[in-house]
Amino acid sequence: DIEKHIGVNIDLGASSTATGNLIIPGLEEVEGQDLSTLPVGRGQWPEKFNTSETRFEDVYNCFPERSVSGTHISALPNEIILTILRYVVSMELDLRSVETFGETCKWFHNLARTPQLWQAACQKIWTDIQPKAIPTSWRAIFINRPHMRFDGVYVSRIKYHRQGAQKPNMCCTLQTVFYHRFLRFFSDGLVLGLNTTQAPQYAVAALKDRTSTNKDVTYGQYTISGREVKIVLFQRDTSDRSSIKLKPDQSFNITFKLSGSTGRQALQWSEYFTVDKKNGLTTKRNIEVVPPHFSKFVYIRAKSYTAVSGGTI
Repeated sequence: DIEKHIGVNIDLGASSTATGNLIIPGLEEVEGQDLSTLPVGRGQWPEKFNTSETRFEDVYNCFPERSVSGTHISALPNEIILTILRYVVSMELDLRSVETFGETCKWFHNLARTPQLWQAACQKIWTDIQPKAIPTSWRAIFINRPHMRFDGVYVSRIKYHRQGAQKPNMCCTLQTVFYHRFLRFFSDGLVLGLNTTQAPQYAVAALKDRTSTNKDVTYGQYTISGREVKIVLFQRDTSDRSSIKLKPDQSFNITFKLSGSTGRQALQWSEYFTVDKKNGLTTKRNIEVVPPHFSKFVYIRAKSYTAVSGGTI
């Protein structure tokens, strides 16, 4: 919670050895030692308070380097800045921007490492995670544990050749087929899909919101277990444009293997089949996932997805 904050009371007299009371967000006790009221010598604390959760390099608040006419950001309480950071994280779990914020100065670095921010993001993705069973930091879990990215799209580029229609007195023609497949994941389990021959920027715009106006966008749910990602997609019923209704009689079932690091993710095809339900009969059709018709999906960040916050985490 944001009530726990960083604060120090320091005597900066010229002849004094500065000491202060250190309060670390979410780390009131480390290895059974109460740190909330422990006096800290200015040159002594780094070795004592560097932890796996937060590496502090300075405990003193930010001060402006020169006089300013307005209110400097250092006048804001830590609680206010942490509230703003929760909006930065948003439902897209934009921890990348929080990390960039932490590179500004030491004070912001400390705030960006606040465990509650990372804990909220982890529990949004893994609802069954137990806080008491966490042996390491929430930030390390978010970075190292496999999960989908929500601030961009996964793109697959399809290109292959096929024989065209043969005309009298002419050689057979060879056609080149070229299009993209897109997947957009959301933190609550929703996934959108789109196959298009249009330029990628149009697809990115079509998948920005949950309620896309593009009639070709498919809707579904996904689950992730380890590095296995399972998706079930349904086509949209275009007969009713006032709301989003899906066609329940046909589903597209896909299994991917998630590979790569958080910033360089890829989805490799493992299995693909369709299920048709008509006239009381259920028909399953397996489709062989081989190149070039089924190339891997590569993650690409879309800056427009996190340009405006849709709410707080």
